[in-house]
Amino acid sequence: MLVLLQGIFHFRFWQYGKWVDVVIDDRLPTAKGQLVLMHSAENNEFWSALLEKAYAKLHGSYKALVGGHTAEAMEDFTGGLSEHYLVQGESCPANLFSILQTAYHRGSFIGCAINAKATYQQRVALQLKGLFDQHAYSITSVKQVVQINRSEEQQDFEDTIKLIRIRNPWGNEKEWNGPWSDR
Repeated sequence: MLVLLQGIFHFRFWQYGKWVDVVIDDRLPTAKGQLVLMHSAENNEFWSALLEKAYAKLHGSYKALVGGHTAEAMEDFTGGLSEHYLVQGESCPANLFSILQTAYHRGSFIGCAINAKATYQQRVALQLKGLFDQHAYSITSVKQVVQINRSEEQQDFEDTIKLIRIRNPWGNEKEWNGPWSDR
């Protein structure tokens, strides 16, 4: 919840089983007339920077926001519960894609990250494709599409493709450049 009263903003975060009120002023850190930290692509949109300032105040500083777990932030913002799945290994449910589709259609916040235990070679391979370990991504869409392959030698056949669209919150040129990318 956000309320504007004479340059003062009021936020509520869920922390340790209760709602905590945080009040901040409208002074945001800038350098050369530009917001230093979180900012929108729109020059007249400040809600994300104000939310970040309030969250930093809740945790003691902006530096305290570096790192952490996406699920914890989602719980703090919504008061909801999170579920955590490891994609690799035996603990990954066979119906994970179905779980993601259900969550997406219900309007849930969904995020993902790459395991920090990746080898150096794995990290380099991911970076060449535009992905980074120890970095949170938002899942913005979950779709299953059917691709019909046509060839003169064979009969037509269908191939089901599962797609998950992720967003880099940095909003810069570092984005996925593998199959199904913008390029």
